[in-house]
Parts: sequence; C-alpha cells; structure tokens
Amino acid sequence: MPSAIQTPDQILAELGIREPEDLDVEAIAEHCGATIRYRPLAGCEARIIGYRDRAIITVNSNSWRGRQRFSGGHELGHWMRDRGRVAFRCDYGAYVRSWQATNPETLANRFASDLLLPLSMFRPRSHKLPVTFASVQKLANEFQMSLTSTAIRIVEHGGLPSMLVCNGPHRREWFVASSGVQGRLWPVTRPGCGSLASSLLGSLDMARGPADIRCDQWINHPRAHRYWIKEHSLRLNEGSVLSLLWWEDEGQLLDLDEYEEQLSARRSDNSTNWG
Repeated sequence: MPSAIQTPDQILAELGIREPEDLDVEAIAEHCGATIRYRPLAGCEARIIGYRDRAIITVNSNSWRGRQRFSGGHELGHWMRDRGRVAFRCDYGAYVRSWQATNPETLANRFASDLLLPLSMFRPRSHKLPVTFASVQKLANEFQMSLTSTAIRIVEHGGLPSMLVCNGPHRREWFVASSGVQGRLWPVTRPGCGSLASSLLGSLDMARGPADIRCDQWINHPRAHRYWIKEHSLRLNEGSVLSLLWWEDEGQLLDLDEYEEQLSARRSDNSTNWG
C-alpha cells in the first residue's frame, strides 16, 4: 500500500492514469487500501470506517453517479489525510458548504477534486470555455463528477475572470474566484434584488440565465454600478443557489487597477502633508 502522505497527483502518476475515462475511483481506492461499496444510506451520502491499513467506504447507492464518485473521492481524502481519527459520516450539505473554510471536510473536498478533476487533464479541456453551467455540465459529464466541484474547477482554472458564489436560504455560504479576481473584488453579503440568484431563492425554478446583470447587484465596490457581468444561477438541493459570475468585459478589472492607484496616490499625498 502507498504512503499515507501521497498527494492525488502522486497517486495518479504511480497508477499511470492520464485520461478522464481511466479515473476509476473504485480501483484508485483499492490501491490506497480502501474498498468502496454501495448501499442505500439515510441521512448521509457516504461514510468511512478504517482500521490499521484498511478502510471501508460506503457510498449511497441511491445517488447519481457524479455525486457517488465525488463522495467516494471525498471519503478517500479522509482516509489518506485523517486516518487514525474517528470515523467520518458526510452528508450532502457538508459537501456543498465545505469549500472555503480550513477543516477536514474542506480538505477532503479538495482531495476529491484534485484526484478526479486533475489539472493536467482539466485545464486543456476548460481553457477559455464560457463560464456557464452548460460548460460545467459538459465537463462534469466527461469527468463524471458533481456540478459544484466542476464549477469550482472551471472558475479557478478555466483562465477567465470569474467567481462562483453559493447562497443559502438565509446567508452567503462561500465563494471562490479566479486568480485575477481573488483578493480584489468581493461579493455582497446577499445578492441584490435585480440578480437571478435573488429571484431563484424566492421561487421554485431550478435555473436562470445566463444574463447580463448590473455588477453592483453582486460586487461590493464603489464603481460597481458602472459595469455589467454575466450571471448564470442554479438551484441545488436544500435550497442553496450556485451562481457563476463572469467578467466578459474586463473593463471593470482595468478600472479597478486605476482606482487602486488613485487611492494609493491620495494616501501618499496625505502622508506627505501630515509629515
């Protein structure tokens, strides 16, 4: 059995896996000392029990295949990272909510994504694709993975300025952004009433968009009202709504650079005047 500290990339390299159709999660798990089996489960999507060098991962047989594969990869992440601790029992809500905090569930989510959506295979297929759920669905089908994990991957590694925001019925749960947006723009605490997500949170519709939405419905920035973004929103189980935001016109990002330079110049002038 391989070392417990192996990364997903090391595991895939050791097994010689280079194509999405070869990402057999059951075979990969066996290589790592875990057996995946499928049983009807109530109250959770998957669970793992391990002892010494072997583990049993049980995945909900009533779930669709993409979620089953992600659940198996998630529990395998617990096995590779957290063995020796108490058994894990993970429900769907934990998978949806655990993408931004630093905790065992988030790390297991990331392990599953790195294992079953490896960047060496994902980047060439996602490069410059429109940031919509049609693109996400295409890639999710090819990799047989969940929509949420695939949407995160396309935002973080698709090469276009974008953001993915998850809003629950009462609050924003998490968001991720592409490298050109991360740390520069933040979503508002709740989407504005002119956003597609706001209308989905108050209806039974499953999806809306993509559509052009005024940027200040989503982004907390003094100049946001000047710009528009593409929004595509999708309802998930338990009432959460996933929203893909895409800066098709990068004018706002260029304006942001100018705005930050002006603020920096003003601070410098003020410091000089007070000095």
